[in-house]
Amino acid sequence: MMILIVGASAFAAMTGIALYLAKRLGDAESRLRAEGSARAQAERALSDQEQRLQTIFESQLECVKLHDANGTILTMNRAGIARLGARCAAQVVGTSVYSFISPEHHERYRCLSAAVFEGRSESMEFRILCAMGQRRLFETHVVPMRDSGGTIVAALALTCDITDRRNAEERAQRHLSDLARVARITSMGEMASGLAHELNQPLAAIVNHASACLRRLRAAPDKIESVVESLEAINEQGQRAGQIIRTVRELVSRTEPTKTLVDINEIVRMMVLLSTPEAARQDVTIAMQLAPDTGSIYASKIELEQVVFNLIRNAVEAVGNPGAAAHASISVSTMRTQHGGIEVAVQDCGCGIDAEDIDKVFDPFFTTKFDGIGMGLSISRSIIEAHGGRISVSPNAGKGVTFVFTVPPPMEERMAV
Repeated sequence: MMILIVGASAFAAMTGIALYLAKRLGDAESRLRAEGSARAQAERALSDQEQRLQTIFESQLECVKLHDANGTILTMNRAGIARLGARCAAQVVGTSVYSFISPEHHERYRCLSAAVFEGRSESMEFRILCAMGQRRLFETHVVPMRDSGGTIVAALALTCDITDRRNAEERAQRHLSDLARVARITSMGEMASGLAHELNQPLAAIVNHASACLRRLRAAPDKIESVVESLEAINEQGQRAGQIIRTVRELVSRTEPTKTLVDINEIVRMMVLLSTPEAARQDVTIAMQLAPDTGSIYASKIELEQVVFNLIRNAVEAVGNPGAAAHASISVSTMRTQHGGIEVAVQDCGCGIDAEDIDKVFDPFFTTKFDGIGMGLSISRSIIEAHGGRISVSPNAGKGVTFVFTVPPPMEERMAV
């Protein structure tokens, strides 16, 4: 009887254990199903995220690529493959970026790539040799791509084809140069009588001094020293006439603007010399206040000459207009700015500009002159802005206005500041 009781107790205990284990097993299965469901959801979310990233990657209209530290292309979107003129990804992926970049840009791109794998973002322009033999100009912006641990595993580059944009900019610059040349020729034509008079003076002086030399030589052939003074005057007047002719020729030439180191004070002196005949005809005096420490700036000499000439001529016309002061004067000054650039100011004492018009004076075709075409100041603004400077106008405390333009210093001086 005792054996049966013990057996029933053991059976009950075993049944309890079995139920407990079954419950534990059921709980474990529930957890596994939950974990499996969570994992499936995570995998689906990851897949969705990868799909979205892939869609964004492929939808870009410009070239997007990944490459390693050696320049081997890891992946590239369809737009980039098409930009290179390739037919499929197999022609690009696994090759080197240097097989497409023009050789003269290889060293710069290696430096860029090294900087990116050091953790910096970099940009540069370079030419690409496309599959069809075309050379296109590209601009690339490259950033480091890191893994979850922060290690840089690739360089991510967004590269845009800027060939058409750069060609359009060059066409616009050529168009501006043509407009500027037409404006210069028009100005020279309008000032032809004054220039002829200005040239006639040194030429007449040359003739007079040469005649004096001949008379002295005939009267006293052995007194050579008596003609030296006249010969020196001939030389001086000849140089004066030659300088005027060279300045006019330079202004109306078709020479493409090129940037070199130029002396702004010398430009002002030459443009004042060229403007003096017209100023004298209108009984206007031009005063110069040139700072001795302006130094040289990196600029297009012919273009800055045109800006200074336009401003001086406008000032002369402003003070020479009816209603302006008799025996008026204008002032042209230069100074060095605190950032190392150059400031040029042309101040007049004319009738000024109406308040509602002062914001329009640099607009194309806007003019307050009866016979003006309204392009001089517009061209001047384009030139100054192309040099990285700015031009403005403001009313004087008394009469007239002051035009001021600034040109930044050479790049090495800007880097030093």
